[in-house]
Amino acid sequence: LLLFSLLIVGTVSAQRRTVEHNPEDNTVKITRVVPKRVDMHDFRVGVGTGSFVTGLFLDKFMMPGTEVDYENKTSDRFDQNLAQADTYLTDAYFTGVYSLSYTYHSRRWFQFGATATFAAVTQSRRNSIDNSKIEDRSDYAVAVMPTARFVYLYREKVQLYSSVSLGVVFSEEVVPWVDFTLIGCTFGRKLFGFAELGCGIGGFGRIGIGYRFDAARKGKK
Repeated sequence: LLLFSLLIVGTVSAQRRTVEHNPEDNTVKITRVVPKRVDMHDFRVGVGTGSFVTGLFLDKFMMPGTEVDYENKTSDRFDQNLAQADTYLTDAYFTGVYSLSYTYHSRRWFQFGATATFAAVTQSRRNSIDNSKIEDRSDYAVAVMPTARFVYLYREKVQLYSSVSLGVVFSEEVVPWVDFTLIGCTFGRKLFGFAELGCGIGGFGRIGIGYRFDAARKGKK
């Protein structure tokens, strides 16, 4: 999606044009006006893949090639192993990284707001006879981060940008953390889609949809 957007950038423009007609020599002058301010609200929901950072906060999340056999991993304590003899562990399931963000477009090149993310690995220990849940072994990670987005290509239908978010991650403990969007792209006007490549709690790859609308006051021309 990012490569496709790069190909169509040259055909899309958000510049406003003013047309002036000179009756004396019957000429037409077209002037392109690029507004300095944008004044737009931007809401997004998305989902991301895992990353090495995600694994730091989710103990049971493993990148490919680093899996651990939790089913057959035993304890050194005899009484604990005996208690677990009639139980089994379900497969660990990674939910993905879900995000919700809001940004305000103050300038064509700068947007600021906040991003919240949620990720989990679900797993439980169950009784082998009646399949009842004995223990919940799920891990969760929630992050809340103020976000600054830097737009280096702003068009009506396409935007290319990078962003940085700095905040805290709530897992087994509260940890300050940073998240980067190395390159991101939106495609669409009011209702738009987006795709990003990043590093941090948001995951390596991220996609989603968003909605933007004018922040001008009612009655303002």
